[in-house]
Amino acid sequence: MSRTDWLSEKQAEVAALADLPLTELAPSRRDFTQFVATQKQGIALVPRVQRADPATGGAWPGLDVAAFARACDDADTAAIAVRTAAVFGTSLADLDAVAAAVTAPVLRDDLCLDRQQLYQARLHGADAVLLPGGVLDRAALRELAALAGSLHMASVVEVDEPDDLAAALELPSACIGLACADRAGRAETARMRALAAQVPRHRTVLVLAELSALDDLLALAGLIDAAVVGDLLLDAADLQGVIGDFVARLG
Repeated sequence: MSRTDWLSEKQAEVAALADLPLTELAPSRRDFTQFVATQKQGIALVPRVQRADPATGGAWPGLDVAAFARACDDADTAAIAVRTAAVFGTSLADLDAVAAAVTAPVLRDDLCLDRQQLYQARLHGADAVLLPGGVLDRAALRELAALAGSLHMASVVEVDEPDDLAAALELPSACIGLACADRAGRAETARMRALAAQVPRHRTVLVLAELSALDDLLALAGLIDAAVVGDLLLDAADLQGVIGDFVARLG
């Protein structure tokens, strides 16, 4: 899906959210930023829940999202990311299921353009939201980050270019989400490294683009705090073993 098509779809989605039951809103009690921040002393893994990834061609149509999320929680992963757009084969119902199944904080892994989408995310159990730094102007970005904060949700600002990073850094409590990817949808670690090197050490930085291999993250050690990982963990026969082996290599 092109960026233009995605934007049109999201704008139509926002228009349908006029009647959310806002009286049911309750602040998040799980601190996403605290869980994923490592002060660059390690790299936390954030498993990504999805049943398909059109960019990489991955597909997991029979995935039991709650069971997968619980297995990730048992492996002491920092947080869980849940894609909610239909193109990934998942939905807000899956966000509900994961939020109810785990103790770790949950990121709604779907770019939010409007305050109604933030309300919707919180109503379905999200503890953090993803904001598009390259789409929203700086005033809108500030407004949404402030609203997320009022709901005790973390903001992760998607960054792909230096201008996106400059906008994200103006938000003192926002996490920086590096989304640099090649045409195959895989993380471009060289571009990520160049952007991450410009981020003050105290800011929390995550990789958002799908990796070709977990070892690709080693090139970013000392510059990032965490990485959102979908395909590689969804394909793992031994989830705890894969995570444990990666942590051991970092040591």
